[in-house]
Amino acid sequence: QAQHCFLVSVEYCEEEVLSHEVMGGDVRIAHKTSLMMDGIPFISLPKPPNTLPISSDRSILSNLLSLMEGGVVLSSREEGIYAERHSQATVSWMGGTGDEMHVMERDVDPVMLFNRETFRQELDRFTRADGSQPQCGFSLWFGQDSSLSAPIFISIKLPWAQQLFKEVHD
Repeated sequence: QAQHCFLVSVEYCEEEVLSHEVMGGDVRIAHKTSLMMDGIPFISLPKPPNTLPISSDRSILSNLLSLMEGGVVLSSREEGIYAERHSQATVSWMGGTGDEMHVMERDVDPVMLFNRETFRQELDRFTRADGSQPQCGFSLWFGQDSSLSAPIFISIKLPWAQQLFKEVHD
């Protein structure tokens, strides 16, 4: 299984609007970006669908997407997965390296969201029935620093981690 691959699922107000697999070490998740010249593969966040039940949700999403032009860049490295926030919108993350919610600062050094060694240690403990199930990815929230009210939720799964977990679980 490829070490550098992302399964990205995007929800607006708890409705899935996009699911995409990205092969490669880097991906930018953004809305209508003009930054495609940097050569990083790119997932474009779609406009809010008309199927959202409440029009106020659509306007909140539209405003939020306008702040998402720079987006977030994910980079898969030897040690783990790193992220850089370029958007004006608040970005929070959780998973990969624990259960706390973290706010991602803007225009600072990349933050490690997923540590490969920590995952392997957690997997090892789990196989010895000595720990809880390791997470095979992480989540991003855009707009609020609370997962309960964030209009944009992105789940990122790592196929290589899912495969390793499946092998030890079977």
